[in-house]
Amino acid sequence: MFESEIRLLELCSNNHFGVRQVLRSLGGSHTSNMRIIKEFERSGTLELTKSPNGRGRPKKIVTLSPTGVVILDKLRSVNAMMLKVNENDIRSALEQVRLRKRMIAAGIDPYERFLEMNELALNIRNSTKSDASI
Repeated sequence: MFESEIRLLELCSNNHFGVRQVLRSLGGSHTSNMRIIKEFERSGTLELTKSPNGRGRPKKIVTLSPTGVVILDKLRSVNAMMLKVNENDIRSALEQVRLRKRMIAAGIDPYERFLEMNELALNIRNSTKSDASI
């Protein structure tokens, strides 16, 4: 979810790149990346400073502000906690749906079956605890 924002902030924290270098490194749409840079600049997360490079326009260097350092750390932790779904998870969910449909077609209520299985598991656990205490 925050991959592009994190990549942008990491680029700006480790290097003193110009805007063009940052856009090239990020890849993807220049327009959307430039929009993210502008939003971060307005919020005070990024700082754009002009650096004279001889002739022509001065180069705009994109750097991370002290606030940006904190935001980058928070974004990394949020991204690490986010639920990651891969192809196997989707296949497993589809298989569970197929099994549920088969149970319903056979006249079995999936929720009732779940409660039965849960009760059975609790009884097994409780019986092994009482056997161990004897």
